[in-house]
Formats: sequence, structure tokens, C-alpha cells
Amino acid sequence: MRLRHSLVTITAVTAAITLSGLTVSAPAWAGPTPGTASTGTATPTGSSTSPTWTPGTTSGPSPSNTTTGPATPSAPAPPDGSGAATPSPSPTPTGPPTSGGPDDGSESLSDLEKYWTPERMAEAVPVHEDQVREAGLSAAQRRKLLRSPSHTFEGVKEVGTFYWDERRDGELYHRYCAGTVVPSPGKDMVLTAAHCFDSQDQHMKQVFVPKHSKNHPAPYGLFPIKVGQIYADPRYLRRGGDHDNTDLDFAILKTEPRSDGKKLEDVVGAIPIGYSTGFDHPRTRVIGYPYLDNGDPHYHPKQDPLDCTSPMKKFTTGDEGGWKGGTFSQIDCDGYVSGTSGGPFIIGGDDPKVVGVTGGWQTGGHSADTSYSSYFDSDVKRIYDAAVDGRKPTPIVLPAASTWKHAKDIASGYFALNGPVSEDHMDMFVLWSDGELTIYRGAGKGLNYFDKEIRVQGPNKLWADHAVQVVAGDFTGDNGSDLMVRWSDGELTLYPSVDERGFHGEKQLMPPNDTWKHAEALTAGRYGGNKWQDDLVVRWSDGELTVYQNTGASLGKEIKVVNPNKLWKHAVEIGSGDYTKNDTWDLVVRWSDGEVTCYDDFTGTGDSWGEHQWKAPNDLWEHAMLVTGGDFSDNPWPDDTLVRWSDGELSLYTEGNGSGIGAEHQLVSP
Repeated sequence: MRLRHSLVTITAVTAAITLSGLTVSAPAWAGPTPGTASTGTATPTGSSTSPTWTPGTTSGPSPSNTTTGPATPSAPAPPDGSGAATPSPSPTPTGPPTSGGPDDGSESLSDLEKYWTPERMAEAVPVHEDQVREAGLSAAQRRKLLRSPSHTFEGVKEVGTFYWDERRDGELYHRYCAGTVVPSPGKDMVLTAAHCFDSQDQHMKQVFVPKHSKNHPAPYGLFPIKVGQIYADPRYLRRGGDHDNTDLDFAILKTEPRSDGKKLEDVVGAIPIGYSTGFDHPRTRVIGYPYLDNGDPHYHPKQDPLDCTSPMKKFTTGDEGGWKGGTFSQIDCDGYVSGTSGGPFIIGGDDPKVVGVTGGWQTGGHSADTSYSSYFDSDVKRIYDAAVDGRKPTPIVLPAASTWKHAKDIASGYFALNGPVSEDHMDMFVLWSDGELTIYRGAGKGLNYFDKEIRVQGPNKLWADHAVQVVAGDFTGDNGSDLMVRWSDGELTLYPSVDERGFHGEKQLMPPNDTWKHAEALTAGRYGGNKWQDDLVVRWSDGELTVYQNTGASLGKEIKVVNPNKLWKHAVEIGSGDYTKNDTWDLVVRWSDGEVTCYDDFTGTGDSWGEHQWKAPNDLWEHAMLVTGGDFSDNPWPDDTLVRWSDGELSLYTEGNGSGIGAEHQLVSP
């Protein structure tokens, strides 16, 4: 498994290290170039608001030249220390923040700078899963990796490494993973792979180090990351998410300023994120921090960044070995072994954009010479926006449009117990074409209306071949929802009180018969019988419209609303809701020509119910395949409408009334 972040058991190390005569107890970015003497401290200017590097080159400050007195922050010198430095002003460093408790992610900057010495950084290695995979390579294969045509370099200032401690199975480990600074209003955000920070990790002493390399471990200093500042899709972070949601392997982390008060982006600049840029990019730059092990137990990794430019292309695969397949970005570059996770895929030359991070399919791939990334689409933007706002990313549990094309029928009801909001919302019950039954728990707008997927039963032939329609209602009067099913042989069955635990009994309302084979559309609502949603409306194949009032253990009183006729044969979909908010519910009809009509205060008797044209005949609404009403928004009325379209798009229209269907919210894009 290519979980390319790093892991090592802590060995005995000293808290302060003498390096070429310098005791590293002050910030690394404030010290002299290794191998020189100093009587003061020097700081790189590091003041950049946009990337200044181009593919195949390096840029940005290295540790400064030797000084002979109280240091003035200096301009960058080449990595070999040659070149003259030009003084420039810089604010006086401020004091570090107050230290927090042990291992709570709130250590003082001073403590973190003392803790993350060059030796500790050098000890960080890939996680256990990476080590298992690398152990399968022969010594010859490992040596081959070291002769990769990809090349190590000093790095670029916008790309660096995260370091943190983690407890695993009672042991304490050092870990690392790559990241890229991206523009943000707070000038504090780093893009990386979500698998670097999955829900099993317990992060301590976490920092980001721009342009880390062996010779210059922290040329721009350390930027702490506090607990709670990791933003990723919650589906990916849950157990097994790296296998089940391979298309969501990206995360944003927010940093704190370094000890002089400067923010990360002000110091090193940033590379913008490229959204939905396609797959075909002939010159794509990949940067990573590989852990190169040549088989010698005494070898210590350099942790120098690796650079490669190669074409990016589309990679599509099916499910394999427990990994969810899909379409990913792929780049073939030699030597991108364990540790390169989170490193950027960069396009654009002088106008660079990050269009991927090493991860995704098999958390980056099981070959050292091929790297993958989840495709950067609107999901990345959703995570970015949540990080900017400082809120938990909204969970998106609804499947993609390609799956929704297989939704055979949808019913709205109260199926899920103990929902996430104080005022309960209806849930969506879905019958799929393969016979699977799924509940999506209602959660309100703040949680994208649905926050949890509950499988009632898996795919099966009985429900796939013979369950024609499902309708929800409170036929047993217990304030929960029951499910009624019309079968292909005309049988009508009631399943009382369906919930997350599944079915709790079965009641046959009608045995197999020829008449009910002609029930082409069903819905249930409160149509004048009592306070329960137990009045069943049926549109028959000959155009007849019937209400069965007060249906329970048996079908209720039959009321023929409309005699057989040609017009109602064109009522393709019918749904129920209280759009006019008069307690007696309204009937919604989608006609074959795309017209949508609301019959308010529908009782099935008399002529008191009115007719409102929500949509005139139109081509668009001819593609509304499933229409169901319910209570999904924040007001207490069932005045919302779910629509599944022919291309798999799923829409929710909220707070409809006699004048119209309400405001549209796209839940699933086509």
C-alpha cells in the first residue's frame, strides 16, 4: 500500500544538537548556513506573494551568508553559499505563544523549534503500510530506485513537508508527508493528501516546514498546526475511507504564524489550485520527498525533494483488491517511492497551478515509477471553501449521477432514528434497479440535506425483478413511516415501521391479482381521512384516479376521484405534500408533456380543491423521472420536492407553495 507519509519509532535523541559549532536551539530559519560561524542571527527575507520559480529551476532563500555583527535579514544566497546578500528590512520577531499541555497540539513555537531538530526530521520515515510494501522489493530493485532518472534538488519554497508525532500500538513515531502552500484569505493554507491524516492518526507536535532539505532543514522556519485544523471529506477520514473513496484523497491544513508573527504565504508565496483542468498536460511537474532505502541498515535517508517533469494522463480502473475504482490523474516518474504522498502535480510553467497530489488510487499507487492523484474537481473546492470558513466540510453521502440513473423509485418518510438536527426531517428511501434498498437520513441545509447512508438490504433478485413501486406513509399510526410495495404480480405488501435496522414484519394488503398490475403511480398523504399520512392515491393504466382513505392493516375506503379517461393516462408521476399549508395535503402531478400541476387541499371528493400550474408544458420536465414530496428543509411543512432526472441529476425544490415548486438545490450534478 502506498500510504506515502512517514513513520518511525523514536530512538534516543538529544533535544539540542551541535551542528558545525552551532547549537540548534533557536529557530532553524534564524541561524547561519551550516558550516559557517556566526556572532548573530540571520533571517531570509522570504517575502513573496506569488511563485517565482519555473519548472526545472529552484528559487527562494537559502540560509543566509555569514554575518559579523547583529544580523540584518538578508536576501537569498544560492544553496552553496555563493553570491552577495542585499539587506532588506523585516519586523522584529515576536515572542512565542503560551505553551499548552503535553501532546495536545498546542506546544509553544519555541518548544517545537527545539524539538524538530535536523536529526529528528531525518528519522521520520514512511508509515507502516508503506514499509510493508517496500519490504517486498529486492535489494537490486531498491538500488535501481536510487539510479532513477528523476533528480533530487534543493526544492522550491512553496512546497515542503509536514512533521508530527503519532502513537501507534503503544509506540511513539515520527512521521512526515509533503504539502504545497496555496493562496487563501488567511495566507495560512497547505494542500496535501488526505491519507496522510486519516482518522486513525493521533497527531502531536505538528508543523509545516517549507523547502525542507537535508542541507537546509528549515530555511523558512516552522509553522505550527493546531488540533482541529485538518480539513478533508469526512467520508475519506472514516475507517476504510481510503479504499472506499479513492476519489477524495486531498486535504487542506491551516498553519499558525512562525515565531516572528509572519504568515506562511507572506513568507514563501503560494501556488493556486487548478480545478477541473482535464487530464492531458504534456509537461507536468511532480515534487515529492521519497524515503530512499538502498538496503543498508546503516543508511539514513537524505529526505531531499525529488523533481520530475512528465506527461499527465487519465487512468481509469475498476474495483480491485478492496480499492474502489474510478478515474484518476496519472504520471510516470521513476523513484517516487514511500514518502512522496501529498507532493504536488503542477502544470502551467510560469503560471503554475496544482492539479493533483500524490494519492488517490491505492493512495498513490503500488509502483515506484507510477504516481496517481484523485482528480481535482468541485470536491476539492468544497474542502477548500470549508477550510477558508473554518468549518467542518459538509458530508456528501449521495452517490454520483451515474448511480442515480438506477434509482427505480424514491419514497419520503421518517425512517432514521436519532437524526443530526433537533427538528426531524424526512429521509429518502430508494429502491435501486439491482434490488438494493437504501435510506438517506435527512439532515437539513447545513449538512447538505442528507448526512448518512443506511443500507436496509443489499442487491437481490426478488426486489430487482419484482418490486415495481414503493410508497411511504404512516399507515400504522405510530408517527414513524411504513413502506408499501406494489409487486409485479399485483401483490400489495405493507412493511410497518421501517428504520435503520430494516424491516419489522410484513402484512399482505392484496394477494397477487391482475387488477393491481395496472396501478401505474402511487403516493400517500393526508387527504381528509384523519391526521395520519395514510391515504393512498392510485393512478391506474386506464386513467382512473382512486383514493383509499385511512389505509392501515387493510386498504381503506375507496373513493373514485376520476373515472377512466385519456387525460389522466398522461399523469406520469404523482407526489404528495402540504404546499399550501392547510393541513389537508396537496397532490402534485408531472404530465407527459412536462407540465407540472399542484392540486391543493386534495380530498378526492367534491370540487373544493384548486389547480395551480407550476410548470407549463416544456421539454425539460419531460425528463423528470421520479417526483416525490416531503419535509427536507427547515420549516415544519412537507412542502419540498425531490426530483430524479433522466441523466441522474438529483434536485431538491424547497418551500413550494400554490404559486410554484420552490427554490432549486442541486444535490447531485449530472
